[in-house]
Amino acid sequence: MSLAPIKLAALRSLLSARFPEKARKPGSGVGTGVAAIDEALGGGLPAGRLTELVSAAPSSGGQTVFTRLLISTRAARQRVALVDAADGFAPEAVPVDALRHLVWVRSRTLAATLAAADVLVRDGNYAVVVLDVRGISERALRRAPAAGWYRLQRAAEGGAAAVLVQTPCELVPAVPWRLVLRASQALADAGLPAEVLAGRLEVEIVRGHAGATEEEAG
Repeated sequence: MSLAPIKLAALRSLLSARFPEKARKPGSGVGTGVAAIDEALGGGLPAGRLTELVSAAPSSGGQTVFTRLLISTRAARQRVALVDAADGFAPEAVPVDALRHLVWVRSRTLAATLAAADVLVRDGNYAVVVLDVRGISERALRRAPAAGWYRLQRAAEGGAAAVLVQTPCELVPAVPWRLVLRASQALADAGLPAEVLAGRLEVEIVRGHAGATEEEAG
C-alpha cells in the first residue's frame, strides 16, 4: 500500500472497509518474540505508549526484530501495521504466513509517516503500529519539528496499540522507553534462523520509566 496515491482520507476509508469495528482492549504488553527486548520492557511492547528501538548499525538486528515480531503476533492472532518511510522492509526475508496479518504502508517523508501512523493508531484494530524511519537521513530526522512526535504520543495514550519506532539514532523526544541495538551481526550469522539471531541480540536500555521520572524531577 503506497501512501503517495492513497491520501489519508482514503486510508481511513480503506481501513474501515477492511476492518469493521472490532476494537481491541488495552493490554499489558505485546510480546516481540525477542527475549532481550521483552525482558527489558517487562513483558513486551506497552500498549498506548511509544517505544523507540535504535539500530545504531546497519546490521544490528532491526530486520530480525521486526521478523520475530511478525511471527509472534501472527501466532497470537494480532494485527500489525508498518509505516515504512523509505521502502526498507524486505518481505522476502519473512515467512509468507507471517505476512498475512500485516498492513504495509509505504510513505516518502517523515511527515507522511507520522500522519499515517496517527490514523493507524486511532483505528483500534492493531496490536502494534511500527514506524520505520531508518532510511531517512539523520540530518532530515533531526530537523523535523518535535511536535509531530508529541501528537503521535497523545494519539497513542490510552489506546490499544503499542507503537514501535525504529530509528537510526536517538530521536523521539520524551519517549517512555528507548532501547538500543549496539552490536552488529556477523556475516557468518546471516544464514541462521531468525529465532537464533534474535537470541544473540544485545539490547541496551537508554531510557525507561525510572529514568524519565528522574529527568522530570530534575
